[in-house]
Amino acid sequence: MAEHKEEVLPVIHLRVRISRPLEEVWDKFLDPIVMLQWLGDEISADVRVGGTIRFLGPNAPTTPELANYWDIKEVKEQKVLLLSWRIMGVDTLLVIRFNPIGPGTMIQVNHGAVPVSARNYHLPEHWNLLLANFKAVAELGAPVIRFNYSNYHPLRITRYDPIDVRLSVVCKTPPSLPFDVWTNPEKLKHFIRADHPVVDQQYAGIYTWWAEGKGPVVFKKMIQDRELEFSWVHGDEPETLVNVRFEEVNDHTLVTLHHLGFSEPEAVVGYDIGWSGILAELKLVCELGESGIERISDWG
Repeated sequence: MAEHKEEVLPVIHLRVRISRPLEEVWDKFLDPIVMLQWLGDEISADVRVGGTIRFLGPNAPTTPELANYWDIKEVKEQKVLLLSWRIMGVDTLLVIRFNPIGPGTMIQVNHGAVPVSARNYHLPEHWNLLLANFKAVAELGAPVIRFNYSNYHPLRITRYDPIDVRLSVVCKTPPSLPFDVWTNPEKLKHFIRADHPVVDQQYAGIYTWWAEGKGPVVFKKMIQDRELEFSWVHGDEPETLVNVRFEEVNDHTLVTLHHLGFSEPEAVVGYDIGWSGILAELKLVCELGESGIERISDWG
């Protein structure tokens, strides 16, 4: 009888540029005190082959389906970490590489053998946010957005779960800059990695990032440097609405995003973590000139 094997998803490939030397980045990445800012609210780290990095608390990427620890399989000083992370009952492997790039460092994460049953966890988006927060800690001194995993249960949706997404981030710039990042085709190419964005800045003007049926459709509202609103369609989902407001607060900008119009909580799954990552990258782009994050492949 042939042995049944769990079907797996393609490998997640993400990388991020950090404008700090390799030695500093390596030390920060493995420092339990620094981990408190981007990985979890409680950390215990025994960094050696056979050791474990354990992360706990509401902001730690753990649920009953995602283990709250990484087992360390291999360590090559300032080069490679090989870790195991148990997901949906399956031991998945993380290869995290550290390479010098000019005066800075490139961190590359390859996460493989993730079971298909974990698709609804949108793990590439979680990695996107983790790396954005680490970059923010390393270069800005604080994380951008900490995701609350205590309310995150995409496989156990109830009728009491939210039917919209509400998020905010503070950019230490005037409102004109984050507004421009959202509406300037050249900046959209770097902000959300849009190959051929289309931006017609008027009511009912076309607004697309990647391709038809994969995100924004047309503008519903545009108030210069203050507010954007656009329709959203992804795949065969019903049309929804995204509202983004830019409020000046003490020479900074409070960017508030509201994604609404969903008919049921199940339809919201993935958008909470997805928009969290996008707002995190927005802050990095506005304050550092780039997010530094590259997604080499996607699950689709």
